[in-house]
Amino acid sequence: MATTGSTLKRSLVAAIIMVVVSGCTGSTTSDAAISGSTTTAPATVEPVPEKLTGGRYLFGPFGDTPSVSVEATGPNGWFGYPSWAMDGPKPVRADAPTGIGISFFTANGIYSDPCHWDVQGTGGADVGDVKVGPTVDDMVAALRANTFYTSSPPTSVTIDGYAGQELELQLPNDPFTTCDNESGDDFGHAFVFSGPGLYAQGPANRWHLYVLDVDGTRLIAVVLSYAKTPNTDLDLARNVIETLKIEI
Repeated sequence: MATTGSTLKRSLVAAIIMVVVSGCTGSTTSDAAISGSTTTAPATVEPVPEKLTGGRYLFGPFGDTPSVSVEATGPNGWFGYPSWAMDGPKPVRADAPTGIGISFFTANGIYSDPCHWDVQGTGGADVGDVKVGPTVDDMVAALRANTFYTSSPPTSVTIDGYAGQELELQLPNDPFTTCDNESGDDFGHAFVFSGPGLYAQGPANRWHLYVLDVDGTRLIAVVLSYAKTPNTDLDLARNVIETLKIEI
């Protein structure tokens, strides 16, 4: 993990990113059907390299659900993080005010105060103080109830045949310097989820979440951006999500 500079940043404690928890209902009806068949994928699926070249790459496995992985297009010139994430080209990458990133991770809970998450004094964001039930709707309800960030109303979505909900979180316009910091770091971080290791990449970070039920596993993809992120980058990120192939 890089603590400074233009790279998608994550926790030193956790090794992965996307939300996967067993026992989801999967009963959501889609009103925004997104299919992995909207584009033709290259025949070869590669391990995730540091520099992406527009190919198809395999992310995962994810935490306590090693049977789940995700095949995704890595836009040319973006940067990959094996098993869990990608972000935009240099020099900005995922940083404010114009960066872009996508991540995949697992988590069982969230923090009531994402700025003060070190509830056990361990120096790591590993245990959330808000327990979340096992379903997609449980996670969406917990996120919507939090007042640290604002959230959009959820809408139904289907990706590669798996139903769920999508919503957007708007994090505060704050550098988060007064937040709890991890062991070895000199500055603070704001963590939404416990366990996955993903924290706010900069002031006013936007997180567009796709929370899916994958045959009883709760899976979340996140697009990270800002108000000034170029539309071309947002379109690229949406295409990555629209063309995901989920493997179980």
